[in-house]
Amino acid sequence: ESKSEVASVNIKLDKLTNRMEAAENRISDCEDRLYHVENLSAEIHTLREKCDDLKNRAHRSNLRIVGIPERLEDRDPEAFMEDLILKVLGPDVFPYKLEIERDHRALRPRPGPEERPRVMIVKLLRFQDKVAILRKAREMGAILFQNQKIFFFPDLSSDLQAKRKEFTEARRLCHYLHLSFSLLYPAKLQLSLDNGVKFFMDPAEVESFLCQLPEKKTPKRGSPPRDPSRSPCTIQQSSL
Repeated sequence: ESKSEVASVNIKLDKLTNRMEAAENRISDCEDRLYHVENLSAEIHTLREKCDDLKNRAHRSNLRIVGIPERLEDRDPEAFMEDLILKVLGPDVFPYKLEIERDHRALRPRPGPEERPRVMIVKLLRFQDKVAILRKAREMGAILFQNQKIFFFPDLSSDLQAKRKEFTEARRLCHYLHLSFSLLYPAKLQLSLDNGVKFFMDPAEVESFLCQLPEKKTPKRGSPPRDPSRSPCTIQQSSL
């Protein structure tokens, strides 16, 4: 009787051992698959970033102009846009003739009379002209065309626009602290400080850095005085 019980226990142990080995094999197989999936995910992320970078490089000479009324460019869009840019920015901006390869409205249905006009996308022949246009537009601030405000922006992909938008709070802090800054390509914030220039790739890092800085006692000319109780850092901390 004891021998039969021992034999029964051995059989059960053998079955349990087989099940454990099968489970270990399945777990090992799952781990291998997970490893490959993680590698593929990292590779896809890298490829997406490369594709986005290539897309933005292909658009490096492009501009997006917001606010131009509809139907003005129907007959000759390139000549119309060249004339518009020279009129609103001035011919002195360009050391040689401004040349536009092509331009078109954003690819969506034509808006109604009370709706906002579509964005105009302009491809310039020379990248240097795009840089000069954006620099002059920043210097001028408000730009009017036919009593309508128009705005000049680089033509960036939606992914890159989202990355740059993450610096909105940091830029607001810079304005509050009267700091000179630039948002560089692709998404890097440059701060001009008394002790030199600093660069930030992480929005959270630059926000933390800015909240530790004292406000300048002498603000930029024309800047209104700031109420310390309305500091973005104070508001941010009180909301936590």
